Amino acid sequence: MPAPVKSPRLPAFKDPAITGSGDLTGLDADGRAEGLLFESDDADGVDLEDAVFTECIFRSVSLQGAPMARVTFGNCKIEQVNAPVLEAPDSGWWNTSVVGGRIGSAELFGSTFRSVKFERAKLGYLNLRRAKIKDVEFRDVHIEELDVGGANLERVSFIDCTIDTLAINGAKLKDVDLRGARLRAFSGISALKGATVSYEQLMDLAPIMANELGLRVE
Repeated sequence: MPAPVKSPRLPAFKDPAITGSGDLTGLDADGRAEGLLFESDDADGVDLEDAVFTECIFRSVSLQGAPMARVTFGNCKIEQVNAPVLEAPDSGWWNTSVVGGRIGSAELFGSTFRSVKFERAKLGYLNLRRAKIKDVEFRDVHIEELDVGGANLERVSFIDCTIDTLAINGAKLKDVDLRGARLRAFSGISALKGATVSYEQLMDLAPIMANELGLRVE
């Protein structure tokens, strides 16, 4: 009998202890911020590459037009953040919650996620190719296209989620629970090893499996 799927190991996600208000246009020269509240900021044109945010809250912040390669969020809370395009490849996320908000295209390829929760968010294209994703929960999230090609996923769960298109080509999965996700289209069926699906999902995946195996069903 196979072992039960392991759930993500997540912290309690308490609000960070805020010590003051922040301004994304006025970060310190070393690009570090700790214990600050960023509220209703517009980061358009602000260079946030290699910036490090610790124990910060982002509330109703627009991150459109801000280069964010290699940015780090640690013990942060990100609420109602909006961006038609979010460009944060090779970024680092740990002990951080992302609540609400709408992002058209999230370019997060090559990033590292550890103990992260996404909740009540709407995401257009979520690019997590070659990312390292461990102990992550998606809850009540609608994703139009999720691409985790070549990524490593361990202890990842989806609860009350909708994924219009899921691409996992070349991904490595361990304890990935897809039972709480409504899947509408799929690619990379051969990489499903290490995932858990429901019986109903298995029936939905049957035609895709047959096609990839070259089976003719009559």
